[in-house]
Parts: sequence; C-alpha cells; structure tokens
Amino acid sequence: MGSSTIDRTGVRKGSFRFVASFLPLFSLSFCGLVAIRIWIQCNLYDRYTSTDSGIITIVSNLVRVGLIVILIALVLRRGFPRRSQRILGYASAFAMTAASILFLINTESPNQGLLIAACVCAGCGIVWGGGIWITVYERLSPDEALIYAFLSLGASSMLGFFLGLLPETVTYLVAMVMPALSLVMLQRSNQLLDERDETPDASPRGEAPSSREFAYDDEPKSTFVRLVAGMALFNLALGIARGYPSGESIALTIPFQAIHQFSVLFISLALIWWAVAKRRTIRFSTLWNVSVTLIIAGVLLLALSGSTATLAGATLISISNTFAVGLLWFSCYDIARHSSIPAYLILGVGWLAHVLPREIGRAGIWLLEPHSSEAVIVIAFVVFLLALAMVLLLNDSIPVKRHLFSEFRNQTAIDSSEEALSSTSEAASDGSAIPRQRRSPAEAENPKPREDTLLSQHLSLLGKRYSLTERELEVVGLLAQGRSRISIGEKLYISENTVRTYVKNIYAKLDIHSKQELLDRLEEQGLHEAGESKL
Repeated sequence: MGSSTIDRTGVRKGSFRFVASFLPLFSLSFCGLVAIRIWIQCNLYDRYTSTDSGIITIVSNLVRVGLIVILIALVLRRGFPRRSQRILGYASAFAMTAASILFLINTESPNQGLLIAACVCAGCGIVWGGGIWITVYERLSPDEALIYAFLSLGASSMLGFFLGLLPETVTYLVAMVMPALSLVMLQRSNQLLDERDETPDASPRGEAPSSREFAYDDEPKSTFVRLVAGMALFNLALGIARGYPSGESIALTIPFQAIHQFSVLFISLALIWWAVAKRRTIRFSTLWNVSVTLIIAGVLLLALSGSTATLAGATLISISNTFAVGLLWFSCYDIARHSSIPAYLILGVGWLAHVLPREIGRAGIWLLEPHSSEAVIVIAFVVFLLALAMVLLLNDSIPVKRHLFSEFRNQTAIDSSEEALSSTSEAASDGSAIPRQRRSPAEAENPKPREDTLLSQHLSLLGKRYSLTERELEVVGLLAQGRSRISIGEKLYISENTVRTYVKNIYAKLDIHSKQELLDRLEEQGLHEAGESKL
C-alpha cells in the first residue's frame, strides 16, 4: 500500500513540474497542423461527411506520391537548404489556395479539366505545405511534440465536424484561408523557438543530452525495411477497407460523423493525459494495434450488410485512418530525433509508405467493384490477413538499438528515482545520515556508473546552491565530461553562440572566470554539503 502511495505522489509531482515548465511556453502557434488538416478535410475528404471523396482523393494522393518521390530524389542529390525550404513553402501555400479556388469554381460550374487541375494543385501543395511543419517539431521536446501533434489532431477533428454541417461552398472559402494561416503560425513558431534558444531559463522538460544521441544511425537496415513493410501492409488493408464493399465512398449520417470526429478528439486527449499528465508508458506496437483492431472491427461490421452496420463499420475505419495519421507523424518525429538523417526525408519515406499502398488498395477495389457475395468475403479475408501481418511486423522487438517512444516508457519509475535523488540531497543538507552502500564486484570492475551517479548528485547540489536552470546544468555536465562548446552545441541542438551565453550566465552565478574554477566548484559540492551537515 505504501509503495503505491509513493508512486502516485511521484507521478503527481512529476506532472506538476512539467505543467509548471510547459504552460509558460505554450503557444497556439505550434498547433498550425490544425489549419493543414482542416484544409485536407475540406478539399480531399469531403469534410469527412463520407469515408473519402472517391476519385478526387485517389488522384490527388497519387499526384502527392509522385511529387514526394521527385523531392526525395532531388534532396538526396542536391540537398535542401533553408532558402529552398522557404520558397517551396510559399509555393505550396499558393498551390493549396489555388486548389480550393478551383474546387469551388467546379462546384458552381462542373468541368473535368478544372477538377483535374484542382487535384494536381492539391496533391502538389500538400506535400510540403504540411511537411514543412516537421522542421518545427524536430526542435520540440518529446512531451511538447506529443502534446501539439495530438492536440492538433483532436482540435481539427472537432472543428471538422462543425465544418461538415456547413454548405460545401462555405467550407471551400474557409479552406482558402488555411494555407496562409499555416505559414503565419509556422513563422511565429520558429520565432518563439529562436527566442527560447537564446533564453537560458526557457528549457522545457525532456531535452536531456542522452535523448539526442543518434541511436538509429547504428540500427540494422533490416529494421527499417520491416517497419516500412509493416506500415505498407497496414495502409494497403486500410485502403481496401475504405472502399469496401463496392468501391464507392460511404456517406456518413450526422450522428456517425460526430462519432468519428469526437472519438478522434477523445483518443487524442486520452493519449496526452496518459503519457504526459499521468507519466505512464506508451508503446509503439500497442498504439498501432489499436488502429488495426478498428479496421478489423469495421470490416466485420461492413460484412453484415445492414445499413446501421455499414455506417458503424465505415466510421470505425475512418477513426483508424485519422488516428493513424497522427501516430505516423509522431513516429517519424521520434525516429528523426534520434537519427542524423534529415527529418523531412524520414517524413517523406513514412508518408510514401502511408499514402501509396492505401491509394493502391482504394483504387483497386474501386476498379474491381466486387458486387458478388463471394468476392466480398474474399476481400474481407484479405484485409483480415493484412491486418494480422501488420500486427506481426509492428512490434516492440524492433528497433533493437532503441525502442520507439522510449521517452514514454517506465516514466513512473523515472519520476520516482528523481524524487529519491531529490530526497537524498535534502537529507544531506538537513544533516541526516546517508547510508554508505557496499560496491558490488561489477561496480568495482567498472566504476563509471558510480562516477556518473556521483556527477549527477554534484550537479543537483550545484543547481540548488546557485539556482541553475536544468539547461545550465546540462551544459555544466557536458563541460565536466571535457566537451568543447561546438560539441555541446551539436549535442543539445543549439548554436555555439547560445552555448557561450549559457556559459557566461553560469560563470556569473558561480562568480568564477574559468572552466577549471567551474570544475573545482563542482568537485567541492560534496565536501561543502558534508561540512554544512555537521554544523
């Protein structure tokens, strides 16, 4: 009973610490993906009043796939400098706005040429119009990235439901504004992050140096082949399921539209609450298997052929598709955070594995039009097998170097250990006796873990004594390891000038003037605390 109480207390304190550090940094500007998803819903998915927009969705996404392939080839050959990113960002916003205008004109005066042009503009615009946001997310801590990604997913779903109640022409007018709004929010987000880099006190939780190591650079290539293959199988199943059973889009009634959109909102908020507020473990395989289960349940309901069952099945498949988008985005972020490969390349490959198989499955069932009961049963069985294959591929045995979403594993234990370290430090300052632990043979042979623990304790005491911020302590720790300012900047993803600012502030707080004085001050902490405890 006692240990359970301690765990809950540790979780609450850990949550309060994060809230206290996160809320001052919170900004709606980081929710720019809301604007992107609203644009997508209005233009490519019939405001989710149906499972999709049929041929419009298929053609636009196939154009999207083609441009992703071209961009990946160009980036690998020539690189992707920031100036090119900005230019492509403006061009993408223009193409997205043009697509909304063309779709609106086509609604009033239907024309096949206009419709094709609108699909091409939409497919070309959304590639970097949405993808550019990964350049912002890669600068966020894991907690922040998860909150903003799924908050954006949930908020856009809620707003999407109300857009579905409006006339189609009005939603196209709303969509015209979204690309420009996204760019404004993107620029503001980058400005806020630049200011944060230059402000020593603005250091959100979750940016420890160890979390920035490029673990996936040493990962076997077979790992990512399995991940991409599993993702492709999942999305092939999803594409077939979205066109099931006759290949046509299924119109959802308002109650089922509400179930779809608000279920995504609920799942998104529940995930944020579980992972960030409660500090509980989340697993890559578990979250993907949620999507698989929704697809299987949806197809089984569609096979019943009743009107209510058909609507319920189509709704479950739509929920799976929407949730998978947020999950894929965060998965790409997590891989990019621990890889030297540019984040936009990882996102491009991830979206290829998402969009191409899905649209192949969707187009295939649309072309085949399986009306006979035998064909429907066969396709249902194929979807079921694909879902099972995905369950086998997407599991926690890969990657081998670092589990995906590792920052969100065993968080209760981590918070409890932080509380224990804090209590130990407080006990030392109060004069309480700290029992000396006997060193094990393994520790005697390899003293480095013990040295790391001692350094951590000295850093904690130094931080308390001189009111150093978490980021300043990270800089001190790296300096103590003998790293240069350039190396520290690379490790923490900040500029060398920012490192100099941190060092200058640290020296001022400690009233010292050299690195040797800093190391001496750090080494003295244990002696000072022991001396004070005897007084």
